[in-house]
Amino acid sequence: MGGSEAFAVKAGLALVGEDLEARRGACVWVRGGIVESIETSASCPPGAVGGDWLVLLPQPANAHVHSGDHAFPEYGANLGLLDAVAPPGGLKHRLLASTPRRALVDALREYYTLAWRYGTGLLADFREGGGEGCVMAREALRSVPPGMDVFLLGRPGPGWPVGCDGLGLSSPLDYPPGEVKRLVEAHRPAVTHVAEHREAREAGDLEAALEAGFDAIVHGVYLSGGDLEELASRGVALILCVRSNAWHSLGLPPVAGAWRAGVTLGLGTDNAGWFPPDPWREAEALALAARLQGLRAEAARLALEALFSGGYRALGAEPRLVVEGRPAGMVGVADRGLGIRRARDPLWAVVKRVTGEAVELRVDGGSVWGVGATPYRAPRL
Repeated sequence: MGGSEAFAVKAGLALVGEDLEARRGACVWVRGGIVESIETSASCPPGAVGGDWLVLLPQPANAHVHSGDHAFPEYGANLGLLDAVAPPGGLKHRLLASTPRRALVDALREYYTLAWRYGTGLLADFREGGGEGCVMAREALRSVPPGMDVFLLGRPGPGWPVGCDGLGLSSPLDYPPGEVKRLVEAHRPAVTHVAEHREAREAGDLEAALEAGFDAIVHGVYLSGGDLEELASRGVALILCVRSNAWHSLGLPPVAGAWRAGVTLGLGTDNAGWFPPDPWREAEALALAARLQGLRAEAARLALEALFSGGYRALGAEPRLVVEGRPAGMVGVADRGLGIRRARDPLWAVVKRVTGEAVELRVDGGSVWGVGATPYRAPRL
């Protein structure tokens, strides 16, 4: 479907507008790939996509993943963070080096397809292996349905920077300060891990990242209130990976403090070896962490803003909100027994009850894809 052809999507509940207004009984008209109007469900024609059972949402951003780990899920469960993933000798890097190239490409293809099926609009992937790591990812993406933007954030290595869209460093302390600054200036968006564990923060990784001018940092578990205010003043986004931090027994990131300081927050599912690319589950974890840290009234909205807006802005991209005049990038969730549509608090219902497996369809411009049974089902219209 494309050109000037119009179609309508009917939903029992939709989150629309810049402020994610929960609208019950909505009909979203799309013409030429653009949201033309948002009306009541009574205006929807008989042949509309969806129905009263549908919950219509913006496409989420998964702003930090390591896709290569999908080739060997659940590795090193009893290892600490550094023994599991630290370059160059961590178990992850030994496994990457010993896995055949074809197996790696197949794993990347499977991972990206799953992310697409979960409704992801933007995926930011830290690719190990220099330019070759990015080239393998591009090869895998040729078999993934269109519509999802994938940012391949590579790091120096064989063939660097061929195939890469930007820079994704394990730590700004891995290189001399002048070299880090040169890399950041030449390759944007530029993102790095900071303060994931206490030792890195004490070694000054935040100061190194700020001096180099990174666009965003990931994790921030051990950032202080003053650190967060510095991020906000410089406009540096913080991408949170709450489940990953808990898995590695590192603690919870300062979600409430970051929100109070005015830091732009995104979220990521981090290593594919331990977490499928389901940003919906990550949003729930972020909201629960915020609530635990004292943000009761604001937690659901904070999580949804990170899911639908903050992750895009962290990478310099336009959020895929359901707004008239914007390109259509929407996700339809099947509310069959989840109770989302009749929830007294629809924002909390979306945060706590939507998972990737509940995604039934996605709208990418003028194309509508059914994804509930298989990622390769033909468009519905």
